[in-house]
Amino acid sequence: MERFLRYSLEHSRAIRMIWMEEGTLRQGKVYVEKLAEDCVQIYVLRPPRRLEIPIRDILSCDYTKDDEGID
Repeated sequence: MERFLRYSLEHSRAIRMIWMEEGTLRQGKVYVEKLAEDCVQIYVLRPPRRLEIPIRDILSCDYTKDDEGID
C-alpha cells in the first residue's frame, strides 16, 4: 500500500483508494499531498475536498484505470 501512496506523491498521479471515514467505507480517486509515518494528507477528486486520515484507516490502494504505474 505504501508503494501506491508514494507513487501518487512522487509523480503527482491519482490513485484509487478505499478508506474508513467516521465509521463509513469510502472509495475514490485521490492525490496524496503529504505522507507521514502515521497519517496521510489526500485530495479527494469527487466531491473535491482535502482530508488527513490515519494510515491505519486506509484499507486498499490501486492504480486508476489506464495507469499501470510506469512513469
